[in-house]
Amino acid sequence: MELSTVGLFVVVALLITGSNGTVCYAAVESLDLRCLLQWDCPHASPNTTYTVQTKTQGDPWQEVPWCVWISSRSCDVSPAFSNFELYNMIRLGVHLSPSSTTWMRPLKFDYSDFTFSPPSVSVSLKEDHLTVKVQFPCAANRRCSLGRCCPISELIHPWTTVTVYNKQNHSEYQRRTVWTQEVVSHVEFSGLAAGQNYCAVANFSFPTFSMAASPKSSPQCVQTVSQSVLLPAVCLGIGLTCLLLVPLLAVFLKRPKHTALTSENQPVTLASVQDPDSLVPLSPVPVDPCDIQLEFASHT
Repeated sequence: MELSTVGLFVVVALLITGSNGTVCYAAVESLDLRCLLQWDCPHASPNTTYTVQTKTQGDPWQEVPWCVWISSRSCDVSPAFSNFELYNMIRLGVHLSPSSTTWMRPLKFDYSDFTFSPPSVSVSLKEDHLTVKVQFPCAANRRCSLGRCCPISELIHPWTTVTVYNKQNHSEYQRRTVWTQEVVSHVEFSGLAAGQNYCAVANFSFPTFSMAASPKSSPQCVQTVSQSVLLPAVCLGIGLTCLLLVPLLAVFLKRPKHTALTSENQPVTLASVQDPDSLVPLSPVPVDPCDIQLEFASHT
């Protein structure tokens, strides 16, 4: 059987030998935390069967339930691993007879074997603030239920790097690296120039081994609003505000004047007419004595 690299899978092919001299060629393929073991034992009988076991650091060897006494030459052991911070091991058992099993030298499966698919990004713009949403590829693992996408970020907490750059001037860019502890990562940027096209790309890496990193995502671009569009909008807003404020201001200015006129036009009461103080002139007027006439009333 010929073992080769398929797509983005990393294939680690090793010649492994059993205690009795049995020779097998084995390879581990890894992509997005998937672990596929393939092997070829050239001198084994076509009727030979195999068993695969896995071991996590600190635990004993355990059989992979779906890869016990099988005649195929491959086994997907991805669901068997749940902790990728520890060392994981795989070994192949060759059943030479019903009572005789030869175990090959174990193979490791750790962060140095990991490769990842690129994430996907989407962008949203509000004024000069850009938010980049990063979604991670699906992974195969026993902690994920069947029939749904289980993002890698549910199994590990990757370092996520997002770069936003000016499409017309690549020397203008901003870059953020965050430790993702959520299923989806949101990274925000500000201070973008008006009327420019900005694109966002992202990639991520295994938290404790930066060499195990994904390729960059496809860019997603957005254009910021230009000043020529913002100015009419601002002017329109000011105009509408003025139209709303002018009637209110007019009512406010008329209210005191109306109150004054009302007080002046109030009817004069009898009490105010009979008030002696109100009949006294504010300033004395000179009177000529000749103008004073005395009349005496006659009493009959």
